[in-house]
Amino acid sequence: MLLAGGFPLVSAAVLVVVVLALYLKWLRVLNIISVLPSLKLKWYNFLGHMTVLYFGRTLHPDTHISPHIRDFHILCGYNQLYARNGLSSIWFTFLEVTVCRADMVEVILTNSKEIKKGWHYEMLRPWLGNGLLLSYDEKWRRRRKLLTHAFHTSILKNYQPIMNRKCRDLIRDLESATHQDYVDIFPLMRRTSFDVVCECILGKETQTEASTTSFIHSVDEMASLAFERCHLPWLWNNFLFSLSSLGRRFSKAVRISHNFTNKLISEKKEARLAQTVEQKSGHRKLAFIDLLIEEHITNNSLTENDIRHEVDNFTFAGHDTTSVSMSWCLWLVGLHPWVQDRIHEELENIFGEDDREPTSIDLKDMEYLECVIKESLRLYPTVPLLTRELRNDIQIREYTVPSGTTVLVNTYLLHRDPEIFPNPEKFDPGRFSLKNSSGRHPFAYVPFSAGSRNCIGQRFALMEMKTVLSFILRKYKLRSLDPRDQVHALAEVTFRPAGKLRIQIRQRNQDFSFPYVYYHQ
Repeated sequence: MLLAGGFPLVSAAVLVVVVLALYLKWLRVLNIISVLPSLKLKWYNFLGHMTVLYFGRTLHPDTHISPHIRDFHILCGYNQLYARNGLSSIWFTFLEVTVCRADMVEVILTNSKEIKKGWHYEMLRPWLGNGLLLSYDEKWRRRRKLLTHAFHTSILKNYQPIMNRKCRDLIRDLESATHQDYVDIFPLMRRTSFDVVCECILGKETQTEASTTSFIHSVDEMASLAFERCHLPWLWNNFLFSLSSLGRRFSKAVRISHNFTNKLISEKKEARLAQTVEQKSGHRKLAFIDLLIEEHITNNSLTENDIRHEVDNFTFAGHDTTSVSMSWCLWLVGLHPWVQDRIHEELENIFGEDDREPTSIDLKDMEYLECVIKESLRLYPTVPLLTRELRNDIQIREYTVPSGTTVLVNTYLLHRDPEIFPNPEKFDPGRFSLKNSSGRHPFAYVPFSAGSRNCIGQRFALMEMKTVLSFILRKYKLRSLDPRDQVHALAEVTFRPAGKLRIQIRQRNQDFSFPYVYYHQ
């Protein structure tokens, strides 16, 4: 009876202790927030800044667009309202600090020992495993050192004929577009970039149309669902996520992706084991997947799962990011006829009337086209938010940011810093001429990230973009049908178009059937 009677008292005491502990934790949060730039919270604001998103969604003028697009606009607006010297903080059951000034970005991206990738990336781990994107410390260093050899200059030169051949296929596909009112350029760039990655990086031509389409769809599905999961705290737990409809869809997409890459790895391994002694003894530099297979067979330092992780990482990063970048660039070129005229002039100076394929020397001569690509990546960075998690306290200017904090490097806002890029919304490739970019802070522009964990394939990506864009613009002229204020970007894993990028394509000597739309000056 005594025990039974005392149980409510014990329960009440435990409840009081738990509530007190949570309240003391909340006071610590308020103390941290009070010294960092933010919308200040009262002691009773237990939801933190969640209300910012809720009311922001309600009051946002573009109610017809996706909530995720609105969320990105709201967070960028919050940063511009409450940031001091390019730093702001926000509390969503955890502390997030956003930085968007070059010197602050340098602190974050060059400190790999004290900082690791943010928790958002963990949503991709069932798909990408422990590949280069998600690995840390010594494992990452060993893998990075190994894979750097796959992007040696001599290897990249071998990729040029493959890229040229894939571009010839693209040009044939675009011929029919010259008789249409418009095309959505993004799916065309996805397919071309995927074909390039499959043959250059994975050493295999694309398989059947059905398997390729299925794989690309699975990549879209996984990226979209991982991003969706980040916004649903109750699904951060792996077990609960696996029981949800989103989790089941994600698992199905992962199976499709892994089946595709497992089949490819198995075929490459069998081919390697069947080689003769003379074939094995050659002293050629190995392409990406061959390098992994060789390491697996000869040194036994990589398992087949390790190979799949890297193949999945590079198949995704190698085609999704590049196709997004090329799509935005072509659309921007189609909005700015004088930019397009200068590209045509440069290409005519390089090739004249010759229909030959570009060489690596030709690509180096495409200086203005490179400026156009860089300016496009400034306005539409492939990855608009780079996330990092602090392992220890770190000093950023006058602010001490505590360990455990998630830091967002907002490349979208970084690239719009008016002190570095005056009139930042203007599309102006001249910003990246040698004269205008000289002396610019090296971390003011980070389309491929920066520091030790920068994009290992950035030279490959720029080579592919120059090749594809030069093929298209040597033969065709473009006119984009929608102005910038009517086209939205979806900030998922990559900064992809939320809808169609409608472009009218015509032969250089043809007339357009629509006038140019309004473009930003």
